[in-house]
Amino acid sequence: MAEGIRINRRNHAEALEASRRQLTQLAQAFQDEAGLDRPISESVGDVLTMDYEDTDLAVALTDRETSGMLVHLLDESREQVERALDRIANGSYGSCEDCGGGIPPERLKVRPEATRCVSCQARWDRMNRTA
Repeated sequence: MAEGIRINRRNHAEALEASRRQLTQLAQAFQDEAGLDRPISESVGDVLTMDYEDTDLAVALTDRETSGMLVHLLDESREQVERALDRIANGSYGSCEDCGGGIPPERLKVRPEATRCVSCQARWDRMNRTA
């Protein structure tokens, strides 16, 4: 039984490592494409009228805001993956980080980055998400 758990953790670790790489690459691609690290003037051809009816400026600002939110969400997902990898490394993977109970293998199969059981995750989401 212990060997089966070890193999499962290794498989989850490999899947999580692949997810981490993919999330990092996606975040960087969005950041580069949106020019989040460049002045807004570069996105609109160095012509900023600061006229709030300027369509180019409005589109550039909206695109930057959307891309910034996507990069933030991708970074949050990557951080969750890293927390799951840390839990694999310290032997606590598969146990809920809030209540200490077991996380069902079915949940880990679908969401290997899960560090909370379903009920604790639902509670965390209610307390920490703004919608």
